[in-house]
Formats: sequence, C-alpha cells, structure tokens
Amino acid sequence: ELGELANAVNHLAAALEKQETLRRQLTADVAHELRTPLAAVSAQLEAMMEGVWQPTPQRLAGCYEELGRLTGLVADLETLARAQETPTMQKTPVDLLALAGAAAQNFEAAAAQKGLTLAVQGQSSTVPADRERLAQVLAGLLSNALRYTPQGGHVLLQVQDAPGFGCVQVQDDGPGIAPGDQPYIFERFYRADPSRNRGTGGAGIGLAIAKALVEAHGGSISVESAPGQGSLFT
Repeated sequence: ELGELANAVNHLAAALEKQETLRRQLTADVAHELRTPLAAVSAQLEAMMEGVWQPTPQRLAGCYEELGRLTGLVADLETLARAQETPTMQKTPVDLLALAGAAAQNFEAAAAQKGLTLAVQGQSSTVPADRERLAQVLAGLLSNALRYTPQGGHVLLQVQDAPGFGCVQVQDDGPGIAPGDQPYIFERFYRADPSRNRGTGGAGIGLAIAKALVEAHGGSISVESAPGQGSLFT
C-alpha cells in the first residue's frame, strides 16, 4: 500500500509539473501572439505621427490588417470559451458521410489551387449531433490538412460506422508531428513550431476548439503521426 501511495504521489507531482509548464508556455504564447501585431501597428503609427512616413492608403491598410489579426484572435478565443462551457447542442440525426462530403466540397477549390487530391471514403453513419458544430470541427481539421500537405499530396476523409458511434478520420501527407509534441497539440495556443511563424500556422487555437466541440458531443479526438509520414486525426 505504501508503494501504491508513493506511485500515486509521484504521478500527481508529475501531472502538476506538466500543468505548470503548460501554464507558463500559454502565457508566453499569448504574449507573443499579441505582441507581434501590436508592435507592428505601434511602429507604423509612431512613424506617421512623427512625420517619418506619410499616412498613405497602403500603410493604413497594413495597420488595418494587423488589427484584423487581433480581431481574429479574440474571435477564436471567444469561440473556444463558448465551446469549453459545454455549449447547448441542437442535436438532430446527422449522416457523417454526407457531412464529410459537404466539408470536402467546401475545400475543393483550395485543394485544386494547391494541386492536392481531396477524397472522401467510407460508409454512412448516422449519429445524434449538432450539424453546424461538427461541420466546424471538420473544417478546422481539413484546413490544417491542406495547409501542411505539400503540393501533389493527398488528403483523405474516411467515415466508419460502429455500434453506438460513428468515426471520422482526416489523413494527410504532411510533415507529421513529433512524438514529443503530440500530447500537447490540443492545448490552447500550443504550436510545434517554437518560432510561431504565422506563415506556417495559426495561433494554435483551432485544435483546442475541435477537441472542446467533440467532447461536448460525448466523443473523443486523437492523432496518430510520425515525422515525414503525415498525420491521422480521428
């Protein structure tokens, strides 16, 4: 019994340390996401106020674009907050295969523009769900898949039916996710790229929203991935 107690205490200590690390990282990531657009707008406005630059339409448009990034970030945070508060679901019978087909159709143009093959396979699976919120989950997963899959690659949506539940998978030919990053990718603001380059990804909120919405349905979301072998979100 003492051995079991020691193991439980050690496990609790490790879990608390992990949560503290995530909290510190969250603070740093939020500061980075806010600092970048604010610094850009501040520098441009200061230069125009001091007469170094003229307030041309192009420079004002640049300020407006950076403010748009902030607005989008706030909107994502509001969406995440609503999703994590166990939102009210307008559940109706939803055919996951039809939903996957509609989601793929919405991304056909983006896939074609990048030279990607986007396909849907599987069997019908009808579940009680909020159609709009599940569509939001699929849109987020497809957006990530198309973003990270190189030109000429493949993105596959697959639907499986099982007793009592349905399963949707999104598979891509992207660079994959390192094993050390996989336990954290559904955390708010977490990104595998430590530089947080906005050219290669968003703010790191999309997967947190997807997880919250799936869990609000009583489901689960997971990932299987390896560097250089793509990713499979289920």
